[in-house]
Amino acid sequence: MPSRFPHPLSADELAARRHGQVTAFLDGRHLDPLWLSELMRERVGDGLLLLTSSPVHGLANPTSDLDFIRIQKAAIDGPRISTKIFEEGHHLEVVSFSESELASNLAELERLAGLPAEETVAGFRAWDKQREPRRKQTERIVNGIAMDGTAPYLDALPALSRVWCRAALHTAVEQVAHTTLAERAGETRGRVGYAYNVLLHLMDGLLSHHGDVYTTRKWYVLRWTRLMAEGGWHDEPLRTVALALERLREDVHTFLGPARADEPLAAPFAELTLEALRATGTARSVTVGVEVTARVKAFLPGASLLVGAGGGVVLPGVGGESDLPFTRGPVGLDELAALDAPTAASLLRALRAGAARLRIGYRHEEAGR
Repeated sequence: MPSRFPHPLSADELAARRHGQVTAFLDGRHLDPLWLSELMRERVGDGLLLLTSSPVHGLANPTSDLDFIRIQKAAIDGPRISTKIFEEGHHLEVVSFSESELASNLAELERLAGLPAEETVAGFRAWDKQREPRRKQTERIVNGIAMDGTAPYLDALPALSRVWCRAALHTAVEQVAHTTLAERAGETRGRVGYAYNVLLHLMDGLLSHHGDVYTTRKWYVLRWTRLMAEGGWHDEPLRTVALALERLREDVHTFLGPARADEPLAAPFAELTLEALRATGTARSVTVGVEVTARVKAFLPGASLLVGAGGGVVLPGVGGESDLPFTRGPVGLDELAALDAPTAASLLRALRAGAARLRIGYRHEEAGR
């Protein structure tokens, strides 16, 4: 587990900044925290009331809703739905959880943060199928501000930061693989879309690494722009990665034009992602394997039909499961770029159809050692 507080501000400074942002937001709506507390107590009962989401992060606008989470002492069973309250022209939503299930979630967050990266990501992705509060709500609770201006769960930010950072970087690696496959398959527009996804998830990973964790994708770029303006990088390698990301972000759209349709795009995105993994201490390099998740059936000579739970895909040139690359063992990320166009296209179609999935592994030594 990381011992240091991940945000450039101390815990007390960050709580004070967020309290100031919440106060400014409520003042702008002519809302009194005491009135809100009494209203919520009347409508949904006693409990610790936390204001969450965009007002806490200083991102709210005049049309933003007021999203609350309430923590009560008594146990609650089953899935949750939010209570919507319309009062004096304001739209408020509140969802309730118990102290015991929140304590279990925070303990699980600590456990995941201390595991190897692959296991952290697996636990993160399985979270919503197994736990209440869900991932998004757990993040909101850790970042939430109570009506008295305190941040009662901010001590969990180091664990939250590590888990969310690893999950974002893992997705970025997957999107690098898709970018490379799309490029090798000859797709001129698809590869650019995947490249944008690489940048977005790298932003999210680096933001989370620096203690700015917020599970809403529409705010990634605005928060990233703010971080670039404020600085506050932990060290020079992280700053270097951020500047390299900005250079790619400024240039990526030009690959949609016909003048650059034949130029290679994927390699700098792969290198940037590896540098982000190294700068955050996640890994030195990664491996990529392929797992077939569908039943393989003969379709026509020289082609197979992969049938999964969500549908199927016909793969010309694939006679069986072993004909898909990297199913017999993982390889380095750079080996994706060596695939020929038909093989890359078949693998990409299988991934898109859900008939296969990538298995990302992490190495703590340089590839080849």
